[in-house]
Amino acid sequence: MRVSRRHTKAKVQHSETANNEAPLTATTIKKKQEILGEAKKKHAPKSPLAAKIRRNRLVKALINGENLKDVAISTGLSPKTAGSQATNILKHPQAQKMFARLMEEKGLSDNFLAEKVYSLINAKKVEYFQKDGIVTDEREVEALETQRKTLELATKLKGHLKEQSEGDINIGLMQMVVQAVREGEDR
Repeated sequence: MRVSRRHTKAKVQHSETANNEAPLTATTIKKKQEILGEAKKKHAPKSPLAAKIRRNRLVKALINGENLKDVAISTGLSPKTAGSQATNILKHPQAQKMFARLMEEKGLSDNFLAEKVYSLINAKKVEYFQKDGIVTDEREVEALETQRKTLELATKLKGHLKEQSEGDINIGLMQMVVQAVREGEDR
């Protein structure tokens, strides 16, 4: 018959209190666990290869616009902490280098990004005016919201505008860059 650890600990504690011995301390419990072959469990070691694979998968997910938490869970991270762990993994210098390399490979060079930002800062939109369902007038006006978001992005990229929580890299900012470029390509 196999006895679970919980039952074994309860038996050990019960037998000691029945013998009127002193209450158990952490040290005595640890010694009894060693005697019973119940060494404290530790997490499995994290191999550098597994960390590299997980980091590469998260960077590619970021580039492809996938949900980072879902990807982190699929790579074996705990669902409770997957979001924050993914963010921490993406702050790793190797992840930052890979992100920059993949951006270049996808054609998102610094010059390309600068041209896109410049064109978005000068964005225009056409507004239509109607009466009784008939378009009576149209005007080209400044696309102020697009310009504001682009200006905010540009100042963050240049380091003039900081987020409240500063780290080596801002994951949200990377996602904004990818999204802005995609929106620019769709136009």
